[in-house]
Amino acid sequence: MARKPSPRISKGRHIAKAELPDGLVNSAPVSYPVARTTITALQVYHNPDRRPAGDGPWSDEADKVSWVDEETGLGCIMLRQTDGTMSGYVGVGPTHPLFGFEADAVPVGVSGTVHGGVTYGRACEVNRFERRAHGKPRQERYTVCHTTFVRIIQEYRTVRTTGNEFDHEDLWWFGFDTSHPGDLVPKGRYGDRHDGDVYRDQGFIYENCIALARKLNDLAGSKVDDTDDGKGPFLLPSPKGSQEGGK
Repeated sequence: MARKPSPRISKGRHIAKAELPDGLVNSAPVSYPVARTTITALQVYHNPDRRPAGDGPWSDEADKVSWVDEETGLGCIMLRQTDGTMSGYVGVGPTHPLFGFEADAVPVGVSGTVHGGVTYGRACEVNRFERRAHGKPRQERYTVCHTTFVRIIQEYRTVRTTGNEFDHEDLWWFGFDTSHPGDLVPKGRYGDRHDGDVYRDQGFIYENCIALARKLNDLAGSKVDDTDDGKGPFLLPSPKGSQEGGK
């Protein structure tokens, strides 16, 4: 039987029912308790499509939470995946030396900061004013993109946002997932669970996001060097390529 993590401050917390379009819970910043602290969440979403069935450590969690780390000023996102697990993301601007690096090009010293290493390196997913198949806008509860401070709901099916809260129009997001061996995958295939598997809750995701934000912030003043010989901590290899449009 899978082992659950020890209780955190989120125990007993009730997440308000989403009443705004797209599963959005808040129309203004709200306090969100996580990992024995409280953050100012700019977006809190419910996503019934990805929420695991039944009671579990996920019961009191939102399915997407985005905020700005106070110490580094970097945008952070916790997002539930299709398998019910949570992933974490941190965004950097165009002047950052790792901007444009795909996940497998991220230096080990940075990638190793988070659980399982960095597995995501992409540009912002377009979610403002964009329309997809059947005339529906991209639903922000699924996206890894800019966090907005204020939202103006103009139509039920068209959610428009004001200017983003971050300093740069273009952000490059680095992320990690929690579907590695030893991780409990709530919506995994039958028979995939093993004794000792642990569900990585939002407190765990938050702590990893903050660790990654600190590491990325430490590198903000470094320079990319194509002739990196590994002798210095701030000489970074050039990116292998970029994924245009975050796809």
